[in-house]
Amino acid sequence: MSIIAKVHFSHPNMALATVIESFPDVAIRVLQEVSTDPVSNTSFFIIETDRTDALERALEADHTVERAERVSRYQDWPVYSVEFSSEAMLLGSAVTEHGGFALDAQQHDGGWVERWQLPDRESFQSVWQYALDRSFQFDIIKINQIPDSSGSNMFGMTDKQRETIAYAYNNGYFGDPSEITLEEIADDLGISTTAVSGRIRRGIEKMVESTIPEADGQQRL
Repeated sequence: MSIIAKVHFSHPNMALATVIESFPDVAIRVLQEVSTDPVSNTSFFIIETDRTDALERALEADHTVERAERVSRYQDWPVYSVEFSSEAMLLGSAVTEHGGFALDAQQHDGGWVERWQLPDRESFQSVWQYALDRSFQFDIIKINQIPDSSGSNMFGMTDKQRETIAYAYNNGYFGDPSEITLEEIADDLGISTTAVSGRIRRGIEKMVESTIPEADGQQRL
């Protein structure tokens, strides 16, 4: 069963090590929309600072950076294309090697917080061991399972509706009190809160219509 793992890690040779040390309070995040090549050493970063001269000096001095270029702006912040040097130690290649991919990544507390989707816990264990062998400081924040989409389509629900309801149930959403919020479910599944709410509402409506004869989808109290 696939999992989503949220982790925090740091290393003296992690991506943008010098920049992060020089700008500890500046938000830095990967622009996922264009970071789609799993074998490339080039990534795109949104760096939320107007101190571009100082930032570019830090990029030039960063031993993990081979080349950096300001290429655009995103949400009013500069976007940099960064090609990493041979000294950079990147966990993304290990995640990809074990059949996974990064959902998002951002600077936090002197390192990186990333969310990865991986095929199973064994794959995650292999990535964790890879990081441990290379002396990463590595902390697991949260691991969640993604329900398998195989099987019969009960109650006329779509696969996405069934998967979302199963995920919500397995993580305590229907408890009293709830153990997880709609926003947290959306964050874990990588979709919007509106999408989560809609899938749960429509899926439950399908279940009620299929299991209670009097519920024909028309009468409302």
